Amino acid sequence: MIQAGFTIENPLTKSRTVVMETDLETNGMGWLLEIYCPAQAKPDIGEHLHLNWTETFEIISGVAYYKLNGVQKTAQAGEIIVMPPGQLQIHPWNAGETAMVYRQRNQFEQSNPQAVQDVLGVFATIAGLAREGKVDANGRPKNPLQLAITLRTLAKYDGYDASLPIPVQNFLAATLGWLAKVLGYKAVYPQYVKAKGVFDE
Repeated sequence: MIQAGFTIENPLTKSRTVVMETDLETNGMGWLLEIYCPAQAKPDIGEHLHLNWTETFEIISGVAYYKLNGVQKTAQAGEIIVMPPGQLQIHPWNAGETAMVYRQRNQFEQSNPQAVQDVLGVFATIAGLAREGKVDANGRPKNPLQLAITLRTLAKYDGYDASLPIPVQNFLAATLGWLAKVLGYKAVYPQYVKAKGVFDE
């Protein structure tokens, strides 16, 4: 189980995510993260959307870019960005020459502790796979079956990648995702969700 204090480090962007609240603190209504982005770090997650989550970002320090419904904007320290459900988005990334830090709160429409654990577990697993060279430059698993089981889990909670139409993702989740599950693939692997963090030995 992922708990407050769990750390995820992305080897592609060099960003560091610290989990501050999980379902235990939010009664299953979402999570709170603090993300450290080094100078010129790219986004951790590509363009995507959620059909039933509201995401709120507070820029703690530095300057950030973010994208909402295809429009790129800039945010300064102290600014708060709200990304409602159903809107294409890219989370804040570093727009400056110094480190940028922001906090991200995900708010569900109703309590779902399993969604909190599964989605945070997917983030941790993708970071772990990245360390092993098993993701592409965009942070997606190279193995089609691993990608399918990942999409299956995210689609279960109405989270979708913007690069493919939602019906296509749902089809892949129901077919290749099902096959991947039968063959033993997982969206979340235990070795990547250890209590001390993704990369601790």
